[in-house]
Amino acid sequence: MKTYGLLIILPIATLTGCSRWERPGANDVARQADYAACEARGFDRFPPDVVRDIEFDYGDKYVTCEKNKKTCPNGYRYEPRPSLRTVQSDRNQDARTATIAACMYGKGWHEKTYYWPQW
Repeated sequence: MKTYGLLIILPIATLTGCSRWERPGANDVARQADYAACEARGFDRFPPDVVRDIEFDYGDKYVTCEKNKKTCPNGYRYEPRPSLRTVQSDRNQDARTATIAACMYGKGWHEKTYYWPQW
């Protein structure tokens, strides 16, 4: 059983990747400085605008019951139960991310994705 679990997890783990900003001839300090400047520009143009929403949903709850043919043939059933939860989101997050990316591209950086570990 352990072998099958590894065969499922291994392909998923190899599909993960990370991305970073790169520019030929630039070092990590230059990248951090340019990113900080672009991030400041993004936060100036699009400050956080956090909103709260309430999500309403029905979720099934497992309920044991007395087994009978009509209403409970298996000795259990799932009953839909309403649920409420509060969700916070930043309305300006996407615009801020796009502004930061445009600024970095304007400074000559490009985003490169690595799918394998870079040792």
